[in-house]
Amino acid sequence: MQSISRAILILSALVNTALAADVDSSDDGIERPFLTRDLIVFGIRTPITPMTLIILAVSGYILFTNLTKPSTATASHILLDDSSDATKEKLVKLKKEIGNDKAKFAEYAAKHSTCPSGKSGGGSLGKFRMGAMVPPFDKVVFAAKSKVGEVLGPVQTQFGWHLILVHERDEQRSLVL
Repeated sequence: MQSISRAILILSALVNTALAADVDSSDDGIERPFLTRDLIVFGIRTPITPMTLIILAVSGYILFTNLTKPSTATASHILLDDSSDATKEKLVKLKKEIGNDKAKFAEYAAKHSTCPSGKSGGGSLGKFRMGAMVPPFDKVVFAAKSKVGEVLGPVQTQFGWHLILVHERDEQRSLVL
C-alpha cells in the first residue's frame, strides 16, 4: 500500500508542476477550471484532470498485480550460524567438495547445517515466493545470473552464512493467462 500512495503523491506532484496555468481557454471558448486540460486522441477531445491521471495509474497497477504472478523458487540451503570469516572459508571448501551434486548437497546439509531443515529434509526450504526470505538470500536466489541446479554462495544474512542450491525457479512476473 505504501508504494501505491507514494506513486499517487509523485504523480500528483508531476501533474501539478506540468499544469501550472490557472485557466485553460480551448478553441471552443469554454474556460476550463484550474488544472483541467483537453487531451485530443484520434480527433476526440477529452477533459483530463489530475484525479483522472491518478485513477488511471492506480487502475494500471491493480491490473498488473492481478494479471501477473510473483516469481517463486524451490531451494535448499546449508546454514552455518557463525558470522566469522573462518565459517565463510569452511563453506567455500564445502562448495568445492559438493560441486553441483544434489545428493551430496543434501548429505552435507544433514551433516553440517545448523538449520533444522538440514537434519529433516537435506536443507530443503520448499517452494517460496520472492520476498519471503531475507533480502540477501532473495537477491541471490532470484538473480537472473544465478543458474538453477548450481550451488550458490557463500551468502551472508543476519542468520549466518549460507550455501544455496536452487532446484527450480519460474520467470518473474509471468502473465497468468
